[in-house]
Amino acid sequence: MAHYHRILSTLNFSASILIAAIMLVITADVAGRAFFGQPLHGIPELTKFSVVCMVWLQMAYTLRTGKHLRSTLLLNMMGDAGRRSVLVLNCVLGAILMLLIAYYSYPEMLRSWRIGAFEGEHPVRIPTWPIWAIVVGGSALTAVEYARQAVSLILGRDDVEVDA
Repeated sequence: MAHYHRILSTLNFSASILIAAIMLVITADVAGRAFFGQPLHGIPELTKFSVVCMVWLQMAYTLRTGKHLRSTLLLNMMGDAGRRSVLVLNCVLGAILMLLIAYYSYPEMLRSWRIGAFEGEHPVRIPTWPIWAIVVGGSALTAVEYARQAVSLILGRDDVEVDA
């Protein structure tokens, strides 16, 4: 289990580095426009794909650490059995949804690899298969985390982060 958490932490850290890098690139683009009348090429494409990558690199870690956005108003009104039932249902539905995203994104990842699909025009052409790979991997890991939390809740373990 420690290796699994280390993988999620590493992906989260990678996304944090990507956030810092895209901040620097956007700052350089704005400075180039303001001071030299010359923007950097490909910044809209880089930003668009970076946001997608950041979300999927951090999704499972955010779920694991209980840092996702959640309103617990109704959960706090429920008894333990009701709260646990809602949380298990949430985890099961979340796992199914994430598996569906991975399942339906996988063929697109393979297709974009096979045909060499890219986004953007010269001089910045970004291959799309790595982005699809991150979507597939991130959604699959998030499905695993939802399943892990569902099992923990069903078995009555206290290793699920809930703000209730």
